[in-house]
Amino acid sequence: MAFISRWWQFLKERHQPFSITLMVAIFFAAVALVAYQPGVHDAPCPTRLGVGFLIVWLIFLHMRLFDEVKDYDVDREHNPERPLARGLISVGEFSAMTMVCLVVEIALAGAMRWPMLPAYMMVLCFTLLMRMEFFVGDWMRPKLELYAITHTFSAAMISMLIHSIVCFSDFAGADRAMLAYALGNWFVFNVFEFGRKTFAVEEERDGVESYSNRLKPTGAVLLLLVNVALAYGAFYYVATTKFAAVADWRLLGPSAAVSLLLAVIGLLYASKPVLANAKLYRGMVTFYLLAYPAAIAGSLYLLIYR
Repeated sequence: MAFISRWWQFLKERHQPFSITLMVAIFFAAVALVAYQPGVHDAPCPTRLGVGFLIVWLIFLHMRLFDEVKDYDVDREHNPERPLARGLISVGEFSAMTMVCLVVEIALAGAMRWPMLPAYMMVLCFTLLMRMEFFVGDWMRPKLELYAITHTFSAAMISMLIHSIVCFSDFAGADRAMLAYALGNWFVFNVFEFGRKTFAVEEERDGVESYSNRLKPTGAVLLLLVNVALAYGAFYYVATTKFAAVADWRLLGPSAAVSLLLAVIGLLYASKPVLANAKLYRGMVTFYLLAYPAAIAGSLYLLIYR
């Protein structure tokens, strides 16, 4: 029981099961609805969808586990309350459970065989490169923006894995709209990454990097809004090429509204970066990560697949 309670405590603190499952479900659904084409692809197999969803959920878990180990030394100094830093779980036990997670993923992907296995292996190899910080960690770590965008590219890779799961096709079988949407998800996760490390002046800490400290609040918000625009531009391309028959306000409006709301809150924070506005801004960034793909998934389902 002690083992289970320790790991449950870790999940509650660092990888909240309900929130992560909701995010993965929305993310998976939006990619699936963009990828699938009735009449072109066979109807997705429920077993394959279920196993594929579990694999994607585990990928997000193993990336969290990788990050905890990567950040261990920094956390011991600056975030000693975190589970690994305070000794809730030993580094050895943590490494062992990470290996278990990877073995389960590989076994599940292997059971599904082609094309899921090679698609999964590409994602796995990329996340292993992330774990090793692309072998240039000392050089890259001080470059916070570069560090972020190289790691968030995993969202595009996972999007392509979901394409393989849903369409039972390898990466080469994806159309241009799917490729554009996968890139759009890269920008969506950039938004989350840039937003969650943006603070009020009184929240900044010595030795802890933030975008608001490096770029000032205005620069941090502009960086985020560029990625909001790129993400929406990618979806606009998807809508006007793959779903041209319904590419009007009904399809484009909901995701635009979510993007605009984030922009308004971002400008509010940039104009007055006090604690309340900083917290509101970070909360809105989290909302965007859920609401933006949910708006896309909901619009596509109602207009195309219902």
